[in-house]
Amino acid sequence: MRPPLPAHLTTISNPRALLAVALDWALIAACFAAAIRFPYPLVFVLSAVLVARTQLALAVLMHESAHGTLLSHRRLNDIAGQLFAAAPLLLVMDFYRSGHLQHHRAPMVADDPVATIFGIDDYPVTRRELVWRLFKDATGIGYFLSARNLVRARLRGRNPHKAAGHSKRFYAIASIVAVQGVMIGLLAAAGHAALYFGLWILPALTLLPLFGRIRAITEHAGYRASEDQRFSARTVVRRSWQTFFVGPHRIHYHIEHHEYPHVPFYRLQQVHALMAQQGRLPAANLYRSYGQVLRDVSQLKQIAEH
Repeated sequence: MRPPLPAHLTTISNPRALLAVALDWALIAACFAAAIRFPYPLVFVLSAVLVARTQLALAVLMHESAHGTLLSHRRLNDIAGQLFAAAPLLLVMDFYRSGHLQHHRAPMVADDPVATIFGIDDYPVTRRELVWRLFKDATGIGYFLSARNLVRARLRGRNPHKAAGHSKRFYAIASIVAVQGVMIGLLAAAGHAALYFGLWILPALTLLPLFGRIRAITEHAGYRASEDQRFSARTVVRRSWQTFFVGPHRIHYHIEHHEYPHVPFYRLQQVHALMAQQGRLPAANLYRSYGQVLRDVSQLKQIAEH
């Protein structure tokens, strides 16, 4: 039985959430502006990396909206999650919500949608296999393989995306078309329409899946289903450049998130401190870096094979 949290740790702050959304989009705009103002290969590459990182940050904000913790008003929460986070990534937040909440009911069970889509249910793997999987993501192959996994899950009846109502479906599709249209229109007006494909779609097909896979591996790979979800998730305890790229908006406090999924992201660090004080964080599931996790989930099988 998990102890209840102080009320202030579950209180949603609309200004903090809106600031997070605004800062993410400001960084995206700055990346496009830099690529336009300084049309050099190095600037483009750096901008693409930062855009992909911020696409992941938007996905985390969509995740917040799916939990109902982005904004305090439910309808505005859903609208903001779809319009400012899901639609830019060509996603439907309501579909994502159904699968993600299924994941929270029982992470790493046979029909866990997260394990299915990201392919993290067979770890540990060999070092060579891990590098190969990350390479496929970085080259865009992984994006299409994940889509294939989703289709196969649907055909097997393990569909993480329940059908939405017609009105919700229409709104979601309309929001995707509108957001993509605005992006293309603004870039075309600036005389750089091609940047939509080079600096938005290309990172979304390559670097975003790479960052997303590393995040998913860190959160659950190598663990088995457990009634106590503290033992089927990991937390990266130290904020650094690694959490900036792979664990934005404090999603790296993942044990804490699974233990208290209704806590807004900006309060997870306080929950971490409280759980540590209570002695409720399993030491073996606490890591200082993403590299440490990747080494662990790719070494164990190698050792066993020798």
